[in-house]
Amino acid sequence: MGEPSDGRRGERTAAACRPVPDAAWQVAGRRARDSGVAVRRLRTAETSEAAELLAGIWSPGRGRVPIEASLLIALLHSDNYVAGAFDGRLLVGVCVGFSTVPAGSGLHSHITGVRDTHLGRGLGAALKLHQRAWALGNGMTTITWTYDPLVARNAYFNLHRLGARAVEYVPDFYGRMGDALNDGQASDRMVTRWELPVWPRALPDLPVGPPALELGMAREPVRITVPAEAMTCRVAVPDDIAALRLRDPGLAHDWRLATREVLIDLTRNGWHIDGFDRSGFYRLGRS
Repeated sequence: MGEPSDGRRGERTAAACRPVPDAAWQVAGRRARDSGVAVRRLRTAETSEAAELLAGIWSPGRGRVPIEASLLIALLHSDNYVAGAFDGRLLVGVCVGFSTVPAGSGLHSHITGVRDTHLGRGLGAALKLHQRAWALGNGMTTITWTYDPLVARNAYFNLHRLGARAVEYVPDFYGRMGDALNDGQASDRMVTRWELPVWPRALPDLPVGPPALELGMAREPVRITVPAEAMTCRVAVPDDIAALRLRDPGLAHDWRLATREVLIDLTRNGWHIDGFDRSGFYRLGRS
């Protein structure tokens, strides 16, 4: 019961589950219309354009492609998720994912990108909600993906707007990366899990706890010992890590190491990440 126009895997999903994917398609369709685009799975002939769009986002001027058209074709052929957002006939967004183990139980969303001329129009949400509907229609209940934990806007989008859960901080997840967005820095990633059947999920209304990592007077990272009796705390990140990398690579590196140390230390000692505040910090709670 995949996407109504071209899904091919729907036979395995029980008819009793139909209301959930049907509702998900309605939500996804409304969001796409509100963003002024149509979202659908790509055709083989469109994979080169999709690869070029992603190359323009990740490595402008370098000729490096984060995912080859040939791999997109293989993913389409094996009935994985390769979709695009179209403004008329122009491809303006791409989202790619593949099944996780055990086969068909969930989807790992590998890459999502939006053309810079169409940022700020809600295309990221339109693509993710289409991906959610497709996954539900194919009997999947979770989507996982990774993001750079220092990118505040992505943290807010993933954890607050989508309601995904941060489940693990992994240092240098991809190893050395040579694209323009990641060159010269460690590829630390936050692994997130999106539970699909209920959306939007109710987010905990937690008080703002004491800081475990805060911005100092010179916008440097300052670690602070959390009181033993505290049940919530917060971990700050820079307002715009991309701009900071260009302006002061050393300070950006300090933030990478400090955030890595604090979040790993806290989550290994009974704390869990409950969300991200628009003001620029992770909210953590303790059981």
